[in-house]
Parts: sequence; structure tokens; C-alpha cells
Amino acid sequence: MIPLLFSDPIGDDYGLGYAYPRAALFAEAGFADLTGFEALRRGEKVVLRVRLRRYLNPHNAPHGFSLATVGIYIHTKPGGQEELPGAGFKTPPGQGWNWAYLLTGWKAEEHRPDRSVQAVSVTKNGDWLELSSNLPAGDYGYYVAVGLYDPFTPWHFRPVRPGGGTWAIDGPAGAPAAVDVLSPSQVRAYQSGILPPVRAIQNRIPWAILSAALGMLFILLAFRFPRR
Repeated sequence: MIPLLFSDPIGDDYGLGYAYPRAALFAEAGFADLTGFEALRRGEKVVLRVRLRRYLNPHNAPHGFSLATVGIYIHTKPGGQEELPGAGFKTPPGQGWNWAYLLTGWKAEEHRPDRSVQAVSVTKNGDWLELSSNLPAGDYGYYVAVGLYDPFTPWHFRPVRPGGGTWAIDGPAGAPAAVDVLSPSQVRAYQSGILPPVRAIQNRIPWAILSAALGMLFILLAFRFPRR
């Protein structure tokens, strides 16, 4: 497994120019701003790490934050479910998720497309939320989305609606509920409604250089020590 470490820009937690709900609870900025994601191997399993800009916890949730919801959806094999529940995005065709992890201030769950759900452990390690998954180690595609916590929706992403309100996000009808996503082009993802996965890309350049160097060495040796 190739370890992944991605950074996300600070201050882009407003989707397509969304306005947050008008309740005073949401007045402070940064609590749903994704700034980093990491996937690494620990033993035979994958450990998932997420970093938010701020961890506000006015409701004293046990995980140390209470205003954000994090969804991590993982493409492990061809096919899968192409709707990212809660976040409101679609995946590219044929790159649906086969595993997903839902993280809030109160719970951390592993979800599968067959609707099976299992609790997993999460710890706060410095600025990172660290989730111990049951996912076997491997090189996968990851979709990461952050929304505003809502206790009344199935995946706990607060909905978007035109005009917003005290508790609703103000945005276009049918827009994704996530306010921040991990993407090389967040604007394009929101405009299309399709979120591409992030993946580890093995750097093959050193191997190419090594192969070329060995080839040149063999040629020089052939001229230096020709066959009799």
C-alpha cells in the first residue's frame, strides 16, 4: 500500500458560495473546513486520518467536535454505489464506493452498500482525527466530504435549500450538502455534481532512471569486454 497524504486549501468550506444557517451556533468559521486527509497502513488494515481547521464543540460531544460531519467513501473494486449518501455528490461511472466511514462528534461508523453498519474507534491525535478501519490494506480511491452536522438526517449532513434559514444552508436547489470536499478542482466538482476520487500514484521515475543507467552500464561493459 502506498501511503496517501493530501492537503486541502483553508477557507474553501462554502461549497458553491453557500451561506451557513443563520443560527448563532454557526457564526464562527472553520469548523467544517477540511485541511488534510491521510490513509496509511497499520498492520494489515488501513488507518484513515482527517484534519479540520477548527474543532468547535459547543455540545461537548465525546470526539471533541460537534458541528461537523465527515464522510469518507472508498472505491476498492470496479462498480460500487455511485451516489455518495449525505454528501450529495456522484462518483464517476464505474468508480462507486464499496466501503464508507461516517464520522461525527458522537459516533464513527463503517458502512457497506448492503446497508450493514459497524461501529469503529476514533481518536484525536493532535490536529488529526484518526479512525481505525476494518479495511484491508490496499491502494484505493477515496472521496472525502465535510458537511454541517444534522442529527435528523440519515447521514447527518445538514441540507441545502434556496433561501436557507435558521438551521438550513442557503444554496441552489439540489446542490450537494457537503460544504467542503477533497478535490484538485472543487469548483468543477460542485458545478458538475461529480466528485473524482483521490488516489496514490506510485512514482516510477526513479525505477526508469535506474533501468536506463543499468542499460548504459551493460552497453559500456559490452564494449569494454567484448565476447571472444
